Amino acid sequence: MLGWTDQAELIQTASGLSSDETLQAMFPQVSHLIDGRLEFVPVEAGLFCSVNDFRTRGAGGDRMVLRNCLAIQIVKTANVRLSLPGHARYSHHSGARITLTTYPREVRQVRSYEAGRHVNYVGAWADPELLIDRFGVKVDALFEPLRSFFRGQADAPASISLPLPPRLLTTLDDILAVPYLGSLRRTYLQAKMIELVCEVAAAMSRPGETTARPEDGGLTYHERQQVEAAALIYRKELGAPPSVRDLAERVGLNRNKLTLGFRDVFACSPHEYSKEARMDWAHHLLLEGATPVAQVAGAVGYTSASAFSRAYSEHFGGPPSRRSRS
Repeated sequence: MLGWTDQAELIQTASGLSSDETLQAMFPQVSHLIDGRLEFVPVEAGLFCSVNDFRTRGAGGDRMVLRNCLAIQIVKTANVRLSLPGHARYSHHSGARITLTTYPREVRQVRSYEAGRHVNYVGAWADPELLIDRFGVKVDALFEPLRSFFRGQADAPASISLPLPPRLLTTLDDILAVPYLGSLRRTYLQAKMIELVCEVAAAMSRPGETTARPEDGGLTYHERQQVEAAALIYRKELGAPPSVRDLAERVGLNRNKLTLGFRDVFACSPHEYSKEARMDWAHHLLLEGATPVAQVAGAVGYTSASAFSRAYSEHFGGPPSRRSRS
């Protein structure tokens, strides 16, 4: 039977040891089951964060004792099951999103991962008073169950999901790909974590916007954020654009809803949006004149220069060689 890990003890340990040493000391039962990165980031009193980017070698999990905090997860991809008191169970599946879990008073949480899963998210424990005083959370503007938790009226934990704002997707990528070491790395991550919590605080204070359906039957605020996050992924991954199916899974929409969403927001299909973004970048590179046509083709996701030339000619009415200064 796994023992319970105390939140306060973990925070204290992580403040004095490296992340690897903390993992070995506090989670010996799972440290050998993960391949990748689990990094602890103490930011300030009342805000403790972690960077999780690993694959599970085998099924595992942890048992935590948490006290009066809001747990924030900025998820890129993860399949996680939470078991909370009162037989409450929450399953969070793939799809970019914010997951918020309230922990009033003292709560014992059991979390489990399946074998062979890629876990890719940034997590934080935030003191509700810190969120009010430092990050400007307006309690009266919150929706339930957050309002009751911040007012100290909640007796049981609850878990909800919010759309991932496109800016947070960029922040998440910056955190997961941080190139620095030592004190510069720590300072960079602490700054990015504060940026992340600012965005979450703003997203929490939009009562009714998240799921309310407009009178014209268009996208909810939640769905629009998911579509805009999908568009950002296309613009960031020009050299290897995901399929519509993969993109829909990453942002948490079904394929039909994503396609309809692109037509609503951008007046085109996802494929057309991706091609437009790739052709615009190719055109920019060719005008700069420093990149050969074959390399431009690869930079925008084409495996052959001839296929790129045909697509470019169809889009701009002339071959790429006319645009290149090289």
